[in-house]
Amino acid sequence: MPRLIKWGVLGLGKIAHKFVSDLQLVADCKLEAVASSNTARAAAFAGQHGATRFYGSYQDLFADDQVEIIYIASLNQDHYAHTLAALKNKKAVLCEKPLAINQKQVLEMIRCAREHQTFLMEGLWTRFNPTFGQLQQWIAGGEIGALRYLNATFSFNGLAYGIDSRLFNPDKAGGSLLDIGIYPLFLAYQLLGIPKSIQASAVKAPTGVDEQIAMILSYDKAHAILYSSFSHNEDMRVTICGEEGEIYMDSRWHESPRITLVKGDKQTLKEFEFQGKGYTYEILEANQCLRNDQQESSKWSLQNSLDLVQLMDQIRGETGIKFPME
Repeated sequence: MPRLIKWGVLGLGKIAHKFVSDLQLVADCKLEAVASSNTARAAAFAGQHGATRFYGSYQDLFADDQVEIIYIASLNQDHYAHTLAALKNKKAVLCEKPLAINQKQVLEMIRCAREHQTFLMEGLWTRFNPTFGQLQQWIAGGEIGALRYLNATFSFNGLAYGIDSRLFNPDKAGGSLLDIGIYPLFLAYQLLGIPKSIQASAVKAPTGVDEQIAMILSYDKAHAILYSSFSHNEDMRVTICGEEGEIYMDSRWHESPRITLVKGDKQTLKEFEFQGKGYTYEILEANQCLRNDQQESSKWSLQNSLDLVQLMDQIRGETGIKFPME
């Protein structure tokens, strides 16, 4: 029987509720403890999800010797400090994307994980779901030939939350790129690698962060056209074209169970029945890594996270977006 993996959760907002609901669908792991800066919130969360213990102090979670791995679901600007503190207490970490706000922070997180010989992984859940696995299988099998074009977007009406929301707050590393643009960028990176050049243009909110951003990634014989925005809703569908066919990922592509391969007049639709919302797959990967004494995932490595944040740094440099804490 596989070893039981005991989880802690730090930061108890909306995404933590979704994550924990999926955690409870995964065999041979349990929610051991949760922590918030607000004790009442921690108590309510623990009661709702059946956590064994709750804390109104993050340090108490780090010190809990029954917790093996911590899912860090705090806001973007806090990922760095919370991850370092967890690693220094010999806790494995699954940190919600983005792993950190810039290359400098990610490099220090990787250094710390290796110094303490502790597992660290960025929670890019799309990477681990079966739809993405099917996409990679078709491409690796040459089903659409050499890749030439990729179009991926991610948008929602963040303006409805008001300019005072965290989405537009530079002190909270706001802006569409780090929050949702990371998904299209991840897809292009995973399928096409590091581009030869990047062109980017942003529409900035009054706060100085990107309200919407467009990116063209150029490769030797391919282009990726990417876009993210907080200014409107849209049908988020991915198009991937090769010399011999196309692949379409249905809306909302980063969590869609449907993917279609088109070759001439022939269409092949694959539809998967996700376990839970879809966080289950990154949880399974983290659990397996821990049981195998791995310090990083082969599916989404620390080098992958470093490459991705370097691309985001480059795009922010191109568009003149800088956070106060930098």
